[in-house]
Amino acid sequence: MKLDVHKLFLKDAIDEIMFKFDECKEIGDNMLEIIHGHKHGTRIRDHIRSDIFLNDANQNGHIIISKDFSDNGVTIFQLKPSIKFSKKNHISSSESPKNASENKISGIYCTKCNEIMILLKEFNWYECPICGKLIKR
Repeated sequence: MKLDVHKLFLKDAIDEIMFKFDECKEIGDNMLEIIHGHKHGTRIRDHIRSDIFLNDANQNGHIIISKDFSDNGVTIFQLKPSIKFSKKNHISSSESPKNASENKISGIYCTKCNEIMILLKEFNWYECPICGKLIKR
């Protein structure tokens, strides 16, 4: 999967990268190529290549097994494959949907709670019924 963050502010870039790590886990893609550029500043590149960022990613459940820093404008991370991707779709046994726009039949699992996500059709987002985490689809 590719992600272009070179026109974003540092905080927004970090948020997008963490979101893409989650998305990679959900779809079973264990490689993320981040295009951050280098000609107009290296703030994003320097941060995502730092131990601070790598530790933050690890604390959020994203285990990076290899990294490629050979290109000044691109960083490639290979993530540990997710076990959750192999789970089959099922209907959650928790309470019934709050309204008609929710659908609990999905193969998307929360990376924090390991609970099946609820599809909020009107917004095209998935929401964890336990922790409230949102994932855009």
